[in-house]
Amino acid sequence: MEAQRSLYELLGGAATLRGVHKIFYDRVYEHPWLRQYFDGVPRTVIENQQTEFMAHAMGGPNDYCGKFPVPAHAHMYITEELFDLRHQLLLESIRAAGVCQDLAARWLKIDDAFRGRICKKSPADCVGRFKTEPILIVPKPGG
Repeated sequence: MEAQRSLYELLGGAATLRGVHKIFYDRVYEHPWLRQYFDGVPRTVIENQQTEFMAHAMGGPNDYCGKFPVPAHAHMYITEELFDLRHQLLLESIRAAGVCQDLAARWLKIDDAFRGRICKKSPADCVGRFKTEPILIVPKPGG
C-alpha cells in the first residue's frame, strides 16, 4: 500500500510555498494596515520563516527555527478583522499561484487553526515578549 502524500508534497513542495509567500508578502507589504506590523522586518526573513513553518505544518521537512506563532504575536493587538484581512490576502495569493481549490482549502484550514490563539479581544490581552517591549497596536487606516 502506498503511503498517503502530505499536503506539502501535493502542493509541489517548497517551490510552491515560496511562490505563494512571495505573492502574499508583496500584498502584505503594500497594504496600508498590514504593512505596519512588519516595519523593520526584512521581507526575505519573514517569507523564509513562513515557508519553513508552513512546510512543517503541511507534513514537510522541519527546518523552522523561529518563534512559534503564539509567542511571536503575543505583543501584537490582532483583531478578528485584521486576521480575516490577512486570511483573504493569503487566499488570493494561493489562487494567484495556481493552487487548486481543494489544496487551497486545506492550506487555509491550517492557517485558520491559529486564529483563536493569535487574535485578541482587546489590547489588554497582549503581553510584551520582554519587559521593555511595547504592545503593538496599529489603528485601521481611515477609521
